[in-house]
Amino acid sequence: MARLIRFLTISITLALLIIQCAPGGKEEQLKTTPTYKIVEGHAPVWEGAIAQLLAMADSMPEDMYTYRPHDSIQTFAEQLIHIAQSSKVIANRFLKDVRPEGPAPAIDASQITRADLKALLKTSLRETWDIVETMSDDQLLHETCESFSGNTMSRLEGLLFVQDHLTNHKSKANLYIRVSGHQPPSYRYY
Repeated sequence: MARLIRFLTISITLALLIIQCAPGGKEEQLKTTPTYKIVEGHAPVWEGAIAQLLAMADSMPEDMYTYRPHDSIQTFAEQLIHIAQSSKVIANRFLKDVRPEGPAPAIDASQITRADLKALLKTSLRETWDIVETMSDDQLLHETCESFSGNTMSRLEGLLFVQDHLTNHKSKANLYIRVSGHQPPSYRYY
């Protein structure tokens, strides 16, 4: 009986090894199963940026949303509206190869309320994240897309551009708060 149990144990172990190493077996599955480590690691950075933008909307007095340090640049509200509208467009283009069907809906930045601006930011940036979170490490690292200038880049570079673009305009809006004589929220990282 002990010999039979030993024989069965060895046979089952060998069968499992053969199945695992065969095409479509466990080892093959490990190579093709998408992982989301990059997206998981990026999530706190994205959530932090949203929190900072909402704090910035609160830091600038609502009657100063039309403030611009110079006539040639966007107002404070236009900066935040631009972040909200463009983030999803950029994520769609670089991560999913989806181009906008037309221009973004016009929003009158001179009439937007704090509540409406914050709601727009929350909704648009959540929709942007919904695109980002579908991306596996394999897609981000090995798939390519076309930049605005026509160059080929990885989807990971596209994701980094989404964040960089948001940061660029967030920084401008932060300076608007300071230059207008108000205190911007402290920078914080999760």
